[in-house]
Formats: sequence, structure tokens, C-alpha cells
Amino acid sequence: NQLLEALRFFELPLPEKQKPAFHWGQQADAQLQLLARYIQTVARDVRKLCLAEPRCVHVRAPCYILGDLHGNYQDLIAFEKALWRIGLALSPANFLFLGDYVDRGQHSLEVITYLLAQKALCPGKIVLLRGNHEMRVQNSYPAYNPCFKASCTNVFGDTLGTQVWECINAAFDVFPLAAIVDGSIFCTHGGIPSSEVLPRGPGCRGVKHLVSQINRIPKDLPQPDPSQRDGNQLAWDLMWNDPAPTEQGDDAKGEGAVATDGFGPNTGRGTAHMFSAKALE
Repeated sequence: NQLLEALRFFELPLPEKQKPAFHWGQQADAQLQLLARYIQTVARDVRKLCLAEPRCVHVRAPCYILGDLHGNYQDLIAFEKALWRIGLALSPANFLFLGDYVDRGQHSLEVITYLLAQKALCPGKIVLLRGNHEMRVQNSYPAYNPCFKASCTNVFGDTLGTQVWECINAAFDVFPLAAIVDGSIFCTHGGIPSSEVLPRGPGCRGVKHLVSQINRIPKDLPQPDPSQRDGNQLAWDLMWNDPAPTEQGDDAKGEGAVATDGFGPNTGRGTAHMFSAKALE
């Protein structure tokens, strides 16, 4: 609640204090340290909640599914006013966020702070999936201008901001990677995993098999990149795969080319896979 109250202050313009809307204004060091401590405490609490969740979460309808926010706090508040004006706890619906909460937009810190606070208050109403920007190597990349790390250090300074950034990333490490709504709608940030990364053989098809394999992914995954030590190819596909713009045969070449099984290399990203409608069969 303290964090959500702090964010209401952030939202409001206060001309008498020369504070524009969506800005923290001039804050004493003690106030910034208190805010940072609240954020870190809630991030640790959410980390514990997510560690208790499966890697593929089952969600009941009615459910709102929301995609990339990328640091756009104004959009998040627009969703709040349209979908849960009276509060998440009193809404009849559940809420599923598909990842990529940070980077590119001006308010990454505030977006993820809001979502972490809501998750802590209503853990059964909101599911936060991990996207490919919920990784340290991504959300510290300066070219995102601003990246999430810069968003933290701009508010708190280098030392305290880096501590907040790391604490929130520790929560990202354990965010679930997929969800299924009412047993029939599969949701993940990237896309369905390539057949190359799933076991083959009798009984190795269907939703139940896919869910069982996702739930075997380690709960704590600081470095999902399969090219690195302790990485995980299945997690990487779930976070990075993209739908293919074209569907071609085994001899297909070029960006977006997929083979007859519906999968192909993700040449645009230089990692993971692309998939077509054929891959869904």
C-alpha cells in the first residue's frame, strides 16, 4: 500500500512544488532511501510468491491478458482506469501480464514497482510472466535509452539504484514462463518452443507434455541463455521465439523461413526460433 500511495504522488502534478506529473520531484535522501527499501522489500516478497508458483501457471477466466508495457506508465494507468478502477482485489477477473515490463519507455522503475505491489497485495489475481527484457543483460543495455538500470539509477543514484535494480532482477529470475487460461489458451511472452528442444517419442506430444516440460525448468534462472552456463533452451524459446511472417518448405532460406515442421531459425534476432501456424498442429 505504501508503494501504491507513493506512485499516486509520482503521478500528480504539484505546481506549488514545481513537480510535473509523472515525476518524483526533489526528494531528500532519506525519502529516497525509504522508497528504495519499500521497493526491495516488496520485490523480495514477490520473489517468494513466484518461487511457490509452477513455471506454467493455470489461470481461470474471466481473465484480461496484457502485453508489453516497456516502461509506459501512462498506458498502465489507462488500463487501471478501464479494467480495475475499483482495485484488483474487487475485480471479478484475473490479470495475466505477458512480460517486457521494462526498457525503452521513460518509467520502467515505476511500471514494475506498481506491478510488484499489486502482486504482493493480490497474489491470486495477477500473474506476471517473464519476457526477454526481464534479464540483466537486456535491461542494462544503454541503447534502450533508457534501460531499466538507468531508470533505477536516475531516481536513486548509482549505488542505491543498482541495488534496487539487482533486487528486482532477482524477482524476475523466478517469474513463471508460461500460463494456460481455462486449460485451453496457452500464453507466453515469446512463442511455442521448437520441437528441437522438447523430448521426442511416444507420449511426447500435446499440452500436458509441454506443461510438464516447462515445469521442469529450474525455478531460479538468473541466466536463461542456453549458450551460457546453467542456461535453458526451453526457457529461452518461450521468452524469445517469434511468429514467422512466411511459411515455406525445407529448402526455404532467408529471414522468416520455416521448415515443414513449422519452425525455423530466428535470423532477425540471431537467437531462438520462429514458428508458423504449422507448428501449432
